[in-house]
Amino acid sequence: MKIVRILVAAVVGLAGAAGAAGWEELFNGRDLTGWDPQSKVDWQVKDGAIVASAGKPGLLTTRGTFRDYELEVEFRAPEGTNSGVFLSTPKEVADPATECYELNIAPAANPYPTGSLVGRIRHDGGEAPEWRRFRVKVEAGRVEVWLNGEKVVDYKDRKPLAGGHIGLQFNQGRVEFRNIRIQKLGLP
Repeated sequence: MKIVRILVAAVVGLAGAAGAAGWEELFNGRDLTGWDPQSKVDWQVKDGAIVASAGKPGLLTTRGTFRDYELEVEFRAPEGTNSGVFLSTPKEVADPATECYELNIAPAANPYPTGSLVGRIRHDGGEAPEWRRFRVKVEAGRVEVWLNGEKVVDYKDRKPLAGGHIGLQFNQGRVEFRNIRIQKLGLP
């Protein structure tokens, strides 16, 4: 019986490793290695999450750039938070409706609530105090967004972006991000 348990554990471990194949962790859960702040924000790591609650609105961006990819990120944004995940972005953005895809995290009263692409397409989302999960696929100008497993956006850009950084936004209120990973699509 003990041998069977060991074999089952080994098979489950291999299946988990195969499922994670091709995914790259963008956040190690310990520090901000691989990320650069673009404004003065109190970015810090607490309990395995990137946290911000004060400072000048701006982004924390990946050092690397990406073109076609799938991204997964968990976030927590209590009432009063306005934040986002910037996709295919430059380090500093003047107009998110043309320079990047801003996946918003914002109250239902915002013109672009949680799950919307700012300046492009609206989803009837909103705030929630618990951890939630975005899965995003950006490929050849098409942006698909799932929020907690439900597809909420399918947007096709007539002028696809050439790629860019991943950015975590601090705008107002406390926001937390964790379990951030990416998988490149297409040719290496």
